[in-house]
Amino acid sequence: MKLHVLLLSIGFAFLNSCGGQEKQTQQPASTEKQEIKEGDALREFGLLKSADDSGYPFYTVEIEFPERKFSEVFTLNLEEIPDVDPGILAGWVGKYVSFEYTSEVINALLDVRKNGKSLLGVKPSELPEGLKKISGTLSGATNVTEGDLPSLLRIHDPEDQSLEFEFFITPELVEAEGTLVVGFYDQRTNNRITTIKMAKK
Repeated sequence: MKLHVLLLSIGFAFLNSCGGQEKQTQQPASTEKQEIKEGDALREFGLLKSADDSGYPFYTVEIEFPERKFSEVFTLNLEEIPDVDPGILAGWVGKYVSFEYTSEVINALLDVRKNGKSLLGVKPSELPEGLKKISGTLSGATNVTEGDLPSLLRIHDPEDQSLEFEFFITPELVEAEGTLVVGFYDQRTNNRITTIKMAKK
């Protein structure tokens, strides 16, 4: 539950930072990105500005591209990169790194409501403006999430369409399994690092 709250808070902070900081633009980290099929690995080189623990094994990192005068936010899963641990990653902050990453659009679930009440304890004023929503039957919430990795949650609407969300399932969501809910979500670009190492400038 503590991890779920932490990730939800980070989601809000990340959305606000994207809208409020000029250096974090919506442009891709590589001009080749538009020419490569979604899901293919992209290679890059930049200055590691920060590495924040998002709840082990996940980290959120900011990498600056000085020559192009912008920064980009990436996520990484340390369990998928065996040669890197938290200490090594922290030691690379302020240094140049070379890395590969994939980029895809994901649906980030920020709140689930039943009968107008948030099942996550989120107040309407805490949600960013312009969110998308889907109304339908909740599924995939049969058990509370255990461990460090999120579960796969689904909301199936009456028009036979459904959306999937990676989410840490709480007892409140388990109780709502199979009932009608409204999910509020944001579509974001997820840049996920698959390999990373220190590089010489």
